[in-house]
Amino acid sequence: MGYVRLALRNLAHRPLRTALTVTAIGLAVAVAVSLIGFNLGYRQSIHTSIDKLGFQVMLMAKGCPYEAATMMLKGGTGLLYLPSSTYDEVKADPELAAITPIFIGLAQKEGSGIRDDEAGAFVILSGIDQASFVAMKPWLAFADGPGRQGGRWFAPDAAHEVVMGFEVAEYEQRKVGDTFYVTVIPHGQIEPQTHEMKVVGILERTGTQDDGTVFLPLSTARRLFNRPDELTIVGIKLKEFSGVRLREFEKRWARLPEVQVVSLQQVKTTLVSLVETAQTMIAAVAIVAIIVAVIGVVNTILMSVVERTGEIGIMKAIGATRSDIFQIIWLETLAICLGGGLLGCVGAVLGARGVEAALRLLIDVGVHGSIVVITPSILGGAMVGAAGLGVFAGVYPAWRAASLRPIEAIREGE
Repeated sequence: MGYVRLALRNLAHRPLRTALTVTAIGLAVAVAVSLIGFNLGYRQSIHTSIDKLGFQVMLMAKGCPYEAATMMLKGGTGLLYLPSSTYDEVKADPELAAITPIFIGLAQKEGSGIRDDEAGAFVILSGIDQASFVAMKPWLAFADGPGRQGGRWFAPDAAHEVVMGFEVAEYEQRKVGDTFYVTVIPHGQIEPQTHEMKVVGILERTGTQDDGTVFLPLSTARRLFNRPDELTIVGIKLKEFSGVRLREFEKRWARLPEVQVVSLQQVKTTLVSLVETAQTMIAAVAIVAIIVAVIGVVNTILMSVVERTGEIGIMKAIGATRSDIFQIIWLETLAICLGGGLLGCVGAVLGARGVEAALRLLIDVGVHGSIVVITPSILGGAMVGAAGLGVFAGVYPAWRAASLRPIEAIREGE
């Protein structure tokens, strides 16, 4: 305990240098923790977003399946459509546990020009068959709050009723009973048309693409876009989901010339593999930050040893052993690294929202929900790593200080 007090007292004698070194270590730890948290959070967001689509398999028009799946995760819309006859044929398949038709389109929000290129000027309209869609997503519930009590799904024959996702309702500042205007350009026409809709329900936040979507009856959506016999996607759950069953199902329905079968498990695997590829870059950035921090710590402690050469010589002259000197210098290094580790962990936790906002600003992450998740295990690993960094970085300066000869050290310190 005496060595610890002495080491801390020595560090306190040089507050500015100690603070700068601790800050450098803290920044390196914060970068490493934030990058690891992003890697973990992004994986979890991919799993959550895909799982909460509600179905296991998608039928869509032929094109790039991963691009189409990513559009679904982001709440976007594809440019290709399926004929309604596809749904009629597939729903008789004996392997199906559930099936739901979906039509997705982009509409202009109230108060914006139809040719406005700003992404914020558009809203996603999702035409659904209420019964089958809700059965696939039993977790959907109506938000409880001011202006939201008594929310419900639209009536099957309601042509002008919509249900809003949590985020779009917040952004548009709408509550149950409000009027909502959307402007669309129907297929085959050039003039935009504005439609008045009544908000009959607002969903609770799900952390998925549904939060930014406006739901309306399937027939209404197809009528608005003048595509009465087309669908965007057919969502499917199989009675037994396995690789064999999926291949058999795909083989059965890939015979249709306009259809491709996409397993969301395959999409998930592909997206996660892309994240794993990015791990190399993440690891490289973290390693560079740590190496720079180690160099800074070693340099700081060596400078301290040089400045205290005379002091160390006197300590050895009055009876301090090599082991005593080694422990004092080594503990100083360990204290700096642990302090930096603690500072970095606190900074990473407090700055997680800022890091996430910056990442979303710089790149299109393609998923909803939190993409930076910092868990206790990550923080614990960071502190263990900081301790290991202190043990490693302190060995050479401590050995050098312990190797000084008393008389020579006193002369050099004069």
